[in-house]
Amino acid sequence: MFLYFSVILTGYVFLSYLLRLPVSRTVKFGLVVLTFASAGRIMIMRSIYGGLGGIEAPKWLLFFSSFMQDLIIMLFLVSIIRDLSWLLSFLAGKGIGKTMRVWLNGSTAALVMLGLAAAMDLAGLVGAARVPNVRERMVTIEDWPEGLDGLRVAVLADMHISRFFDRPWVEQVVERTMAERPEMILLPGDMVDGETDLRADDVAPLAALSAPYGVWASVGNHEYISRLQQWLPVFEKLGLKILYNAHAVATPRGIPIVVAGLADLTALSSRFDMPGPDLALALKGAPEDVPVLLMEHRPVRAKENALNPGIKLQLSGHTHGGMMPVLASFIKRANDGYVCGEYDVDGLKLFVQPGLGLWSGFPVRLFTPNEITILTIHAAGDGHAGV
Repeated sequence: MFLYFSVILTGYVFLSYLLRLPVSRTVKFGLVVLTFASAGRIMIMRSIYGGLGGIEAPKWLLFFSSFMQDLIIMLFLVSIIRDLSWLLSFLAGKGIGKTMRVWLNGSTAALVMLGLAAAMDLAGLVGAARVPNVRERMVTIEDWPEGLDGLRVAVLADMHISRFFDRPWVEQVVERTMAERPEMILLPGDMVDGETDLRADDVAPLAALSAPYGVWASVGNHEYISRLQQWLPVFEKLGLKILYNAHAVATPRGIPIVVAGLADLTALSSRFDMPGPDLALALKGAPEDVPVLLMEHRPVRAKENALNPGIKLQLSGHTHGGMMPVLASFIKRANDGYVCGEYDVDGLKLFVQPGLGLWSGFPVRLFTPNEITILTIHAAGDGHAGV
């Protein structure tokens, strides 16, 4: 897959951009080689440094190679815009259309394209790597107990703790989360990228997460890739209570609620052959007429989960908020229309958290900032509206 991706990306950038540059054939050949190496960054880095889930390269090299890879991707997008503009100018005929075509084929346009791609690349990389700020959000739920109106829950999805998002980053995430004094902390999957021995120091700060009514987590696809069975005891030692097709009863303010977590669909892959998401099993033995907060890493099964009227709120991640324009539309399609924020799904309230980190294979965020979400849950009818 990565090879095909690299070939397509390199071919289009060459035909649409590099071929038009006023440089020698030797220089163009060198640029083609550099473009292919940058586009194939994941393939090349994994073959050299390996790593399960993440790329185990030095952090400076991860940043530099990410910049080069993302530059080619942004140049690819800018080249498409340039080609569409050229087509429109062609359809416009002579006059202004011809003037536009001449400009688009010139060296000035090439410099503008490169500058725009580099600016987008840098902004996207900085946006991905930064420590997320806290964002207050609010959901209003029907039949939510009045005594739990205003319950504050920290939602931390998709941390992807790795060489890219290492211990100093995690320490600041924990510090900012704890400064908000949430009543409960929920982590809906993709906490780690890499094996336990490589990530031991990076995940250690998670032990400082605490809340009066518990720190609960479910697993995401990257936990499986990173050898889930080895991680489960590590998570428990860190104080993260893993709910794998299971539930627990919490009593915030003395009122019982069920906190449940599901396995991820990745479990069903022949590569892992583990139990997949099973809502009936997760809620087996749960008290009736008690509201359920459900964690499932992917939002795609929300309609299926909505068939159980006891589930009042589903918390998911996985989409990273769409990451950037254009890509967001594909991510939305792949997740049944859910990409970021609050949704009403057949009576179920779904909240898709935009995530804190990213997979280091493609770290970019443009106009979709990462965040530490403090979600305040209100009972319907009290004049509150979701944000």
